[in-house]
Parts: sequence; structure tokens; C-alpha cells
Amino acid sequence: MLFKYEGFDKEGKKIKGKIEADSENEAKEKLNSLYITDIKPVKKIDFNFSFTKVPKKELIKTFNTLGLYLKSSIPLVSALNLTKNQSENNKIIKFLDYLQQSIKEGKSLYNSLESQKIIKLPSYVKSTIKVGEESGKLDIVLIEIARFLKDENRLSSKTSQALIYPLFIIIVAVFTVSFMLTTVVPKIVKVFQNLHEQLPTITKIVIASGNFLKNNFLFIFAAILILIITYYIFYTKNRKFKLLIHKILLKIPIIKQIIIAKELGRFSYLTSTLVNSGVNYINAVNLAVNTIQNEAIKEKFEKALKDVIEGKKLSVSLKKAGFNYDISFLQAIALGEETSQIDTVLKNLSEIYFEENEARINTLLSLIEPALIVIVGGTIGFIVTAMLLPMFSMNIIK
Repeated sequence: MLFKYEGFDKEGKKIKGKIEADSENEAKEKLNSLYITDIKPVKKIDFNFSFTKVPKKELIKTFNTLGLYLKSSIPLVSALNLTKNQSENNKIIKFLDYLQQSIKEGKSLYNSLESQKIIKLPSYVKSTIKVGEESGKLDIVLIEIARFLKDENRLSSKTSQALIYPLFIIIVAVFTVSFMLTTVVPKIVKVFQNLHEQLPTITKIVIASGNFLKNNFLFIFAAILILIITYYIFYTKNRKFKLLIHKILLKIPIIKQIIIAKELGRFSYLTSTLVNSGVNYINAVNLAVNTIQNEAIKEKFEKALKDVIEGKKLSVSLKKAGFNYDISFLQAIALGEETSQIDTVLKNLSEIYFEENEARINTLLSLIEPALIVIVGGTIGFIVTAMLLPMFSMNIIK
């Protein structure tokens, strides 16, 4: 099996490459002389857009329940069995049953999660669980993971629910405009042709648009489909292309603030959780950096991580790396490092970012709805005006 990896060599230089191994653990053993920050198998193109085949709420409930049982001093195997008995989701039951059997065979929870193929988990979840096992704070880590996923899921669900109405408007608008251009407009055009009248420019534009859409519908549909597939392939397989898209997103007002707050909030929360679980600060930063999804922001953190490994402060390293997305974040980090209260500062930062993001998302959604109504109404109004204008002109002439 082929794995690709990224990290740093003994001299602190960034490296990346590919290596053959039977498992991820074997690949890590072969690379134990290097400081590896990310390793994952090279996969074929997968058009499954879902993150996991089970609802996030089920995953959150599972981690939280398991953590609470462990906190009550119940052994891991028994806790897995009790959690399994409380679930009604077949995937979760199968997932927990596999973990239970694997742990009975002597494997750790982390190794069991690595070997299972039932539910796809983010690498940071597995890495955090590994840290929790090693530090003896697995119960706390599982509860914190559940809390973190719950906060993220709450924002995602709220956004998805709020976007249902705007999405409905867009779909109705597309079908309405397409119907008008391909069915209604051609019938009115026949009337104008019989009268041999000179048509206004906007009427000609609408007629030409209708004819083009009607005559090239399959071509347009195929072109859009090809563009979507091509974009997906480049976005998932080409980091430079992904980096370009992410840089563009960071230039769009409101969207920029939402992305920055989301990424810094996630980084702050996970780093504070890991430090509180007894993880070395450098390792905690390393694990948290790997959870950053925006490549432009991640690039700055990866540059800073190299200096952090050498013993420099994160705040100084980020500033040196050109991080200028949120100066207050750097100031807060610097304060936490100076007072040795970095875990507390990061926890407070994560709460602030989550609250700010919720407000920004509400603002964005409140702007989208009226904007769509204006655009849709304007488009339909333009078509209707283009069809009525010749009639008014003929009446005036008469």
C-alpha cells in the first residue's frame, strides 16, 4: 500500500514524499527518524462527498456516552458494550462491536480505530484519542471531542437549515426562467414575426438567449457537469489549486471572517484540549495544525511550526511566517505564552470565535435572502419587460 507523508527532517527542513508499507503504523515506523506531521494512504478518486456514512449526531452521542462511562471508572470493553446497547444505528453498533472485539484481542483503542473500515474518522480525532490513551485521560478527551464536534455541527446545521429557503428560490428561479425562455418566449416571438415589426434590443437579447438555451441544452448541461467533476478532481488532488481557491475565499468580505474564525477557533479548542490532557505543547500545536482545512492559513501555521519545533514561541513564529489574518489572535497567544496560561487563553479564544462566527453566519444569511429575491425578481422582470416592450411600441405607433 502506498502512503504519502509530510513533515520535517532532523535539520528542521520541510519534506514530503511517498512510501510503500502494509499499514500506516508500518509506514510511521519506517519514518521514525523524521518528524512526520501528516501521513495518509494514496487513494483512487472517490466521488463520495459525504464525510461519514453515519449522522454526526450519532457520532457525537457515541463519543460522549463512551467518555461518560469511562469517567465512571467502567473498563473500556464494558463501556463500549454499554454504549453499543444504547445505540439504534446499525453502523454505530457494528463500529463499536468491532472496537470491542479488537480491544479484547489486545489492541489499543487508537490501533483499533486505525484498522476499522466501518466509519471514516478525521485523523485529528484518532490522534487526539491516541494522546488521551497515552496520558490516561481518555474519558476527558472523548467528552471534549464530542463537545467540539457538537459545536461545529450546530453551526453547520444552522447554516444548512437557513440555506434551504434561498436554495429553493434559486431552483424555482432556474426552472421558471428556463421555462419562460424555452416555452413562453418562442410563442410570443411568432406573433412578432407575423407583424414584421422592428424589435427592441433587449427583446432581441431575450429571444437569442431563449434560442441558445433551447438548442444547446444538452451541451450546456454536459459542460456544467464536466466543469464540476474537473473542479472536484483538481480541488481534492492538487494542493496548489486548492490553495488558490482558499486564497480567493479569504478575499471575500464576511466569508473571509467566517473562515478565519472557524479555523482559529478549531485550532484554539483542540490545542487547549490536548494541553489540558497532558500533551506536550509542541505536539499539541502539531496535531491542531493538521486539522486546519484552509490551505492558505495552514501554510502559515506549517511555516511557523518549523520554528516552534526549534523552541521558538508560536506567536513570534506566526508573525515571522506572515500570518496577518487576525492580529488579536497573535496578541492573545503571546500573552498566554508569557503568563504560562496558554491552555486557558486558547480555550477562551475558541469560545469567542465560535460566538462571533454564529453572529456572522446569521448576518450573511440575512443578506442572502433579500439579495436572491432582488436578483430573481429582476431577471424575471427583465424578461417580461422585453416581451411587453414591442407591444407598447406597436400601440404607440397605432
